[in-house]
Amino acid sequence: MLQIEEIVDRYPFEDLTLEELFIEADRIGNKYLTAQEREEFNQKLAQEVNEIAEEIDRQFPDTEIEVIDFSKKNSNNSRKKRNQKSYRTVKF
Repeated sequence: MLQIEEIVDRYPFEDLTLEELFIEADRIGNKYLTAQEREEFNQKLAQEVNEIAEEIDRQFPDTEIEVIDFSKKNSNNSRKKRNQKSYRTVKF
């Protein structure tokens, strides 16, 4: 109970962002895990993230291919500025 009171006294929680709260919770939780447990958790998390990404790719396939042409075939020289690169995008 003393540790909780120390944390509450140390941080004004209403001023912390949600991200900062998660980082602090993660830091506190990691203190009670062994290195092996943390490694196992990270591997499982990575596997879950990859499975989610594959499912998203399956449900929302990116069927449009985009190619960027960096050749210097642009005929509009008036728009070019010195040391400015120009390119055009071609979609298939």
